[in-house]
Amino acid sequence: MIVFRVLGALEVERDGRTLPIGAGKQRIALATLLLHANQHVSMDRLAERLWHDDAPLDPRAAVHTHMTRLRSALNEGRGRSGPIETGGGGYLLRAVPESVDLLRFRQLVAGAAEADGEAKGVLLRQALGLWRGPMLSDVPSDVLHRDDVPSVLAERAHAQEEWFELAWRSGQGPQIIGELRAALTGFPLSERLGTRLMLCLYQAGRQAEALEVYETVRKGLRDEFGLEPGSEMRRVQALVLRQEPVEPLAAPALTTAPAPQEPVEPVNVPAQKARPEAAAAPGLGRLPVDVRAFTGRAAQVEALTATLERAGVAAIAGTGGIGKSALAVHVAHRVAGRFPDGQLYVDLRGATPDVPPLGPREALGRILHAMGVPASAVPDDVEAAASLFRSMTGTRRLLLLLDNARDAGQVRPLLPGGKGCGVLVTSRRMLTSLDGVRHLQLDVLPEADAHALLGRLAGVRRLTAEPEASAEIVRRCGGLPLALSIVAARLAGRPDWPVAAMAARMRRAEPSPDGGLEEDDDRTIRASFMVSYEDLLSSPAGEAAARMFRLLGLFDGHDIGVPTAAALADVPAEQAERLLELLVDAQLVRTYAPGRYRMHDLLRLFARELSAQDRDAARAVRRMLHFYLATARRAVGVLSLPQLWRAEVGPAIPAGSGLLLDTREATLAWTDDEAYNAVAVVRQAAGGEDDDLTVGLATALSYVLFTRGRWRQELQICRTALVAAIRSRNALYRAIIHQNLGTALSARERMADAVPHLEQALRAYREVGVPRHEATLLDDLGSARCREGRYAESVDYHRQALKVHRSLGNRLGEGITLSNLGLAHQRMEHYPEAFHLHGKAIAIFRSSGNGRLHAAALGNLAEACRLSGRAERAIRHFEQALDIDRRAGHGGSYGHAERLWGLGRALHDLGKSYDARLCWDEAATILHDLDLISAGEKRHIQTSTTPETPEVIQRQL
Repeated sequence: MIVFRVLGALEVERDGRTLPIGAGKQRIALATLLLHANQHVSMDRLAERLWHDDAPLDPRAAVHTHMTRLRSALNEGRGRSGPIETGGGGYLLRAVPESVDLLRFRQLVAGAAEADGEAKGVLLRQALGLWRGPMLSDVPSDVLHRDDVPSVLAERAHAQEEWFELAWRSGQGPQIIGELRAALTGFPLSERLGTRLMLCLYQAGRQAEALEVYETVRKGLRDEFGLEPGSEMRRVQALVLRQEPVEPLAAPALTTAPAPQEPVEPVNVPAQKARPEAAAAPGLGRLPVDVRAFTGRAAQVEALTATLERAGVAAIAGTGGIGKSALAVHVAHRVAGRFPDGQLYVDLRGATPDVPPLGPREALGRILHAMGVPASAVPDDVEAAASLFRSMTGTRRLLLLLDNARDAGQVRPLLPGGKGCGVLVTSRRMLTSLDGVRHLQLDVLPEADAHALLGRLAGVRRLTAEPEASAEIVRRCGGLPLALSIVAARLAGRPDWPVAAMAARMRRAEPSPDGGLEEDDDRTIRASFMVSYEDLLSSPAGEAAARMFRLLGLFDGHDIGVPTAAALADVPAEQAERLLELLVDAQLVRTYAPGRYRMHDLLRLFARELSAQDRDAARAVRRMLHFYLATARRAVGVLSLPQLWRAEVGPAIPAGSGLLLDTREATLAWTDDEAYNAVAVVRQAAGGEDDDLTVGLATALSYVLFTRGRWRQELQICRTALVAAIRSRNALYRAIIHQNLGTALSARERMADAVPHLEQALRAYREVGVPRHEATLLDDLGSARCREGRYAESVDYHRQALKVHRSLGNRLGEGITLSNLGLAHQRMEHYPEAFHLHGKAIAIFRSSGNGRLHAAALGNLAEACRLSGRAERAIRHFEQALDIDRRAGHGGSYGHAERLWGLGRALHDLGKSYDARLCWDEAATILHDLDLISAGEKRHIQTSTTPETPEVIQRQL
């Protein structure tokens, strides 16, 4: 990969090796493209920056010559296409944040706007750390430094101001005085920087210097503009003169604890405001509850405690059921007080049957979310995400418990960067390739400890009264804590039973060596499982509880909710919950939140073994899959009626199969709860080679996940479903899944990957003969090409779509395409054509009575007017559109927010700043209510004089 750097001298590297770009004109051209990465730069703009008023007779030919040489230098004659593309009347340099430091800077700053506490500070510090010196100091273009560089320097100044504000509020004022002085030198009239420097100097006891700063800024403002400093700077001067105490205002400190994921019993973790992103990720958060009856392991506990108290890394290895997790959690609680910045727990799922281990990138994403980093700021690249995590933990004292690791490769990227952090890992393997780790191979409990554990759980007197039977139970449990806990739970639940009766039952349940669980320890555990299972059969709930246990083993998800379990067992939800709670009492299932349940890996395998003999097993799985399909279809209907065609894809299912979702809030909550399970469910359907059901699930679930912004899970689902769609030889299925993949990739701004899927979807729709969908795909491709700046292709696709819509008599489709075609001309600054096309679209929507589309088209026309300098006309059209929105009941929609934002910009263009602010504030409230911007972005909009257009709106314009 080629890496470009512009935040300092211009640098280019390929695979760590510098690529020399010696010619001055090539450096100017490259710098111009980098400052406008992923945007088309016209020939005229390039020529102006290359020659200003001294252009050659044929500047276009000269630009072409320099660009050919530049592309050759970047490609090194390798025959590769390289990052520079032609099109849109100029050139475009395609890049990602990892390849251009300016893009990475902007990504980190945007993430900081959504983050809180230390996460915000770390992201800003990382962003500012990318600057290496004067920007593009070796690029000889006065025009570039006059027209392009200042806006980037303003971005840096804003980020610096945010960082200084955070640092001062957290009491670090004296430490940043030097940086503040340097920043103020670059912007000597910045009252905000000057005020913060005064406060930091005063905080450090340097009153005279603080007053000197005031006088210097005051003189500059008077000389330059004839103005006095503002009220805030004058107020701080007065406080310094009176030597009154100045304390940082209440604000998030630069040290925060992880947000809780699971409602477990309280542990000593400093509180932090919970974030919606973090709350959706299962298995991450505070430590699980300590085992109350933890017994033995004294030497191991002391050894692990000593390692963690030195902020070391320890790894516990051992077979399933031997007590690795219980030991780790017990020790973590014991040393929790040594880690005041909090504790993180992650289940890496390295031993869960039929469930893929948690990948390092996904694990890092969940960890960083819990630490306050928004999803948009977590890099896709594992190493980049790991680097961010190491930076955030560099100065913290944090405890990280990584449970059920598969191998060292899964763990290595998750190790924190700070010397004050402790890490505890459990795995069935010895992770010997991890450096600097204290390894502990866990063995079964010694006989005395096993007796003690059984006694604590089942009653010491009872065991003492029957020593031989007790010894037999201990022996048959093989010293495995899981087996002992399960047998003890059965004894505790039957206080009148002789211990010998339980021993006899275990004797009968002892499996032969050819059983499904092959290792000796696993066969021992299986005997204890069998005793508990047989006890279920003899309980009042009897077969119902045992059947629920068997069927739970068939579900591949990470956890299960009551409605899903009810569908699996074909019983009412109330009965399902009672049966699940019986399984919790029997130690066969555990609950971590109201209505959510999990199984130990070995119990899941045991339950699955038993279910293989159940004649209802296949029907149970189908009921569960149909439950997800029906619920997802209902969710689509709640979220978007025009998308209800998705409910017709896939098999017909019995009425009433799914969960009743009747509000948007309930639908989004269900999506959050089931996002990770949805991936497993589609994979389970695909594994059964039920292609109709797989594609039906993916068609509905992908839209629901897309709406919630769960694009990573949507991509996983669609990639799984694509195999089924291809295997089915059904062109319609291929078209739908390619379309879903294309839209999911577009949402992640991966247009180069998205467009091929959209093109394949188009070919498949044409093959199957669905012209209405074909027209939609043509329109989608036109919009995609427009966002890439490939306007000629965009216009061609839209015109093809227009032809199909007209042939079908689809007036609404025709109107939508006319509107999109108008937007393409708008992008090309062909405003007369844009006005004409938007006007035709408006006429169609007005006559159809479709208020939503009518308002959207009016908004597009209004924006074209604003961009062409017709602000008063733009205001009139925006107000018409907003009035239609309100009358049609769409006042809280995304479109309404977009049109409010446009009205604000038009008002601002006419100098009506107060009215503009009201529009922007209302738009921000709607976007936040729709979960399209974070609380931090909303605050930023509502406190900025002229806020930047939110990214969610920029993508649509």
